[in-house]
Amino acid sequence: MAVLAAYDGWAELSFPAAAVVVIAPVLAVCLAHFFSEALHEHAARQHPLTRAEWAAIARRQLPVLLVAVPPLVILVIGRAASIKVEREWVVVEITGMIILILLSAVACHRAGLRGVKLVLGSLAGGLAGLIVIVLQVTLKPH
Repeated sequence: MAVLAAYDGWAELSFPAAAVVVIAPVLAVCLAHFFSEALHEHAARQHPLTRAEWAAIARRQLPVLLVAVPPLVILVIGRAASIKVEREWVVVEITGMIILILLSAVACHRAGLRGVKLVLGSLAGGLAGLIVIVLQVTLKPH
């Protein structure tokens, strides 16, 4: 989302190029999670990881890739319905914020938070995403 917010050429992008702008950061995050989890597993097990352990780590990263699906669906719908690209961008950003809030809610629920703490934790995840986006837009070179 931060990449989309800071990218100046959004209106000129073709659909495949816009899809790459959405997918590339998600893929980068997925690979970073995979790498950090592999390092953690290696340190915890104190032996080189087996193929099965590598595969298990890779499977646990698949949900991270699913984060790209809603923005891609919006891009497809927006392009098919000939929605103005500027509006499409806003919808993608809002959808991304909602996804961050939902993912934060899942993480908070798994951590045992309930009630008001669950709601506050979920909103904190969305706020963290918003702060990153604002920083990216503010700090981008003009």
